Amino acid sequence: MSAGARRARPERGSRCGDERGFIRVGEYGPRHGGEHGSGTVMALAIIAVLLVLAVGATALMQAQAAAGRARLAADLAALGGATALSSILAPAEPCSVARQVAEANGAVLTGCTVEGEDVTVRVVVGVSVLGVGRAASAAARAGPAE
Repeated sequence: MSAGARRARPERGSRCGDERGFIRVGEYGPRHGGEHGSGTVMALAIIAVLLVLAVGATALMQAQAAAGRARLAADLAALGGATALSSILAPAEPCSVARQVAEANGAVLTGCTVEGEDVTVRVVVGVSVLGVGRAASAAARAGPAE
């Protein structure tokens, strides 16, 4: 090719390149076979997986928080009942005190037993996990050390 000669520019839709790798020149630039748009599909799939993982993690955190609230309410209710049982200045019915303490902590007392100086309680805390009503329960015992 001489110094002043220019190569002919291929027209739109024509093939250019060699026998091993043709590139089709289209309206918006080179296109590579059937892979056009595959990056969008891959990005959408990755976003969908991340959303599912985020929703699952949120549900797990909600359930774990409810279980913690139930354990806390059970511990406090048992301590309140044991304190009422052993109180000299203001004795009271331990199960009614345990019920009041459980309700003050957002739980429902489902069981209360008094054996000697020990008070054992069971509580339930309602929680909505992903819009579905669930219940977290816990039990606790309080009394003097053995």
